[in-house]
Amino acid sequence: MIEGEPSQTALHVAAARAAHLRFDPAPHLLEDPHAEPLLGERAEALIESYANGGSWLLIENRIAIPLRARYVEDRLDAAYRNGVRQLVVLGAGLDSYAFRTPTEQPELRVFEIDHPSTQRWKTARIAELAWTVPAALEFIACDLEHKAVSEALTGTSFDPNEPSLVSWMGVTYYLPAETTLRALTDLRGILAPGSEVVFDYQFPVEDLSERYRGVPDAMNYYLEAVGEPQHNRYRSETLAAVIRQAGYDEALLEPREAIGERYYAPLGSRIPMSERFGLAVALREPHGSR
Repeated sequence: MIEGEPSQTALHVAAARAAHLRFDPAPHLLEDPHAEPLLGERAEALIESYANGGSWLLIENRIAIPLRARYVEDRLDAAYRNGVRQLVVLGAGLDSYAFRTPTEQPELRVFEIDHPSTQRWKTARIAELAWTVPAALEFIACDLEHKAVSEALTGTSFDPNEPSLVSWMGVTYYLPAETTLRALTDLRGILAPGSEVVFDYQFPVEDLSERYRGVPDAMNYYLEAVGEPQHNRYRSETLAAVIRQAGYDEALLEPREAIGERYYAPLGSRIPMSERFGLAVALREPHGSR
C-alpha cells in the first residue's frame, strides 16, 4: 500500500467489473453499475485497459473477477435463505454490494473491512457522488497484517452469536501463508455455527499452462512498485488442510470443471477461462448439527 492512496489492485478490481459490463455481451456474470462512478476521474483509463486488443491477462481478468464476485453473491443468496443476516467483506476495496442489495435481503447487515487508506478514499468518493450510505452498512478500517478481524469488529453492531458469511476475495495471495492461517483461525473464533468464509486463491505457477510462466514476475514488477506484492499460492489439497487446521468443520474446494459449467459456459465467451484462480469455502457446522 502507498500511504494516503487507495489500493491500486482494488481500483483494478472495480475497473474489471465495469469493463465486463462495457465490453462483454449479455448475459453478464455480474451487473455492477456502481463500479465505474466509484473510480472517479481514473475510470476511463482503467476501464479501457481491459478492452479487447489489450493485455490478454487483463482481458482474462475481465471475466475472472466478476466470476468470483458472482460466486460470493450466489453463496450469500443461499445463506440468506438459511437465516444468515450478516455479510462481512474483508478487503472490501470498491465493493458495492451494500448499494445494490437485492430487495429479497431486507434484513442483511454489511460490514466492509479494509485498509484505512482505501477506506478513507472510498468514503470520500461516496460523499463526492452524494450517495446515501445504507443504514445497514458499516465501514471498518483494519490492516490485516497488524490487527485481527475480531478486534476490528469489536465495538460494531456485528453479532458473533448470529451466523455470517465472510467474503474474502482477492486477498489471500497478497498475504504471507502464516497471516492467512492466522486470519482464518481468528475468524473461526468469532463465527457462529452456520457461518462460512468464501474466498479465492491462486494456484502454483508450475501447475499452470505454459502461457502463465512469466506472469508472476511481470505482475510483481508492477505490484512491488505500488506496495502490493503477491506472496502466496496453494494447491487445493494444501488449502483444504489449512482450513481444517484453522478449526473449520468442512473445506469446500470448488472443482474447476464445476465452476466452468456453472458460470463460464453460459457466457459463450471467446475469452479463455482463467487457470490461475480457485474458489474455496471454509464452513462452520450448521445449526443443530450437534
